[in-house]
Amino acid sequence: MIGAGALLPAGADAATYSFDFSTADSAFTAAATLTTADTLNALGGYDVLSISGTLSGPGGGAISLVANPVQPNPATTTYFMYDNVYFPGGPKVDGYGILFAAGAYEYDLYSTGPSTYYLSSTNPAGGYVPGQAAAFGDPRATAATVVPEPSTWLLTLLGFAGLALFAGRKARKGGAPAISPAQLA
Repeated sequence: MIGAGALLPAGADAATYSFDFSTADSAFTAAATLTTADTLNALGGYDVLSISGTLSGPGGGAISLVANPVQPNPATTTYFMYDNVYFPGGPKVDGYGILFAAGAYEYDLYSTGPSTYYLSSTNPAGGYVPGQAAAFGDPRATAATVVPEPSTWLLTLLGFAGLALFAGRKARKGGAPAISPAQLA
């Protein structure tokens, strides 16, 4: 038997931020939204859970996060070391940065100081070491779209099933018999 606590809706655990950036040479611009955990991690930042948007420029396209399997610790790919952590104060990303893919290339948006950002890329139109200087707009919190938790859907479906069962039982009983005028006399 499932306990009642297992069916209660769980609280959403994410925050959403919109941001944009452009490289100093204008080769790349991006408008994106990132979703972070609501709780601070061991590094004092928020784990980035997803990123979506568009990178404009040669070989650009839709943006998707390259997942970090050891978050919040740095992970490595063939080309980059990244942690995918958003920081609320100071630079919004650290020296490891946020790794995302667009088109057929990887991009690492990272910081080397309070307002110094770089975009390193495997894209031949970009720079790899140290990357291209980028003007990174301060992320703005956006209203999150409320999506029901699976437990909420389950409770809703159980409620509708109960209503259907109740209505079906009532229809099978046929309700109260009709009284004819002759029976009233």
